Amino acid sequence: AAPLAGSRARSAATNPPPTTRIPTGSPETDDSRSRKDISGSIPDMPFAPERGVPFKKDDVRARAAIVRARAAVASDLEALRLDVAGCTACTLCADRQRTVFADGDGSAGVLFVGWAPGSLEEEQGKPFLGRSGKLLTDIIEKGMGLPRSKVMITNVHKCRPAEDRDPTAAEAHICSPWLERQIELSGARVVVPLGERAAGHLLRRPNTPLESLRGQVHRVGGYKVIATYDPALLLEDPSKKRACWADIQRAMAELGLGPPGQRSPK
Repeated sequence: AAPLAGSRARSAATNPPPTTRIPTGSPETDDSRSRKDISGSIPDMPFAPERGVPFKKDDVRARAAIVRARAAVASDLEALRLDVAGCTACTLCADRQRTVFADGDGSAGVLFVGWAPGSLEEEQGKPFLGRSGKLLTDIIEKGMGLPRSKVMITNVHKCRPAEDRDPTAAEAHICSPWLERQIELSGARVVVPLGERAAGHLLRRPNTPLESLRGQVHRVGGYKVIATYDPALLLEDPSKKRACWADIQRAMAELGLGPPGQRSPK
């Protein structure tokens, strides 16, 4: 039985979804034009911005370019995690206890991406804990038949915003290169953004309703993006669980995973 629906959903393998391609290097996320030749050196992390002072456009681009350059030289996820832990590129660093980098090793080829960590995640240093984290674990383990430890879970933002406010567009832009490099180093074949904001960010379509992004397989660079609901929303509105399960089946089809009970033991 489907873990998120009372009735059966059609298999994504027998009903392949439409596929769209997202161009890389869009002006919204590509800072290559603002980068300067650093002659093989690693640029210093910028000083934390002053609280309450809005970012200027050139400052946002410059800070994002520094983060991109630093992320590019990280040879593995551990090196990237350590650099993220010392990031002072945007205002979110001012109030954080610690950064929240990731959970799981990603060896199953799938990466789940939320928007930003909350207080419990910041306290323990892991994304998606509490009730929403338990539901995500059920989706992964009961629905997909994978150990949570074999997928990777992260957020667009690696720091918890003070008082759980919504991060700004400037903060998202500056933080993006960390996630982009994380996706590269994880080797993810399928990325599942959880919720409208994470999906809009990854697909470079901010403020787009999630319903317009679901139900299809998007291609971004060398990986595929399949958007679905944030588990927190599923707890508020269980009627969306059936649609979420259809999204998860679509991701499973892209990963070559059949139903857990029908797989040959390894």
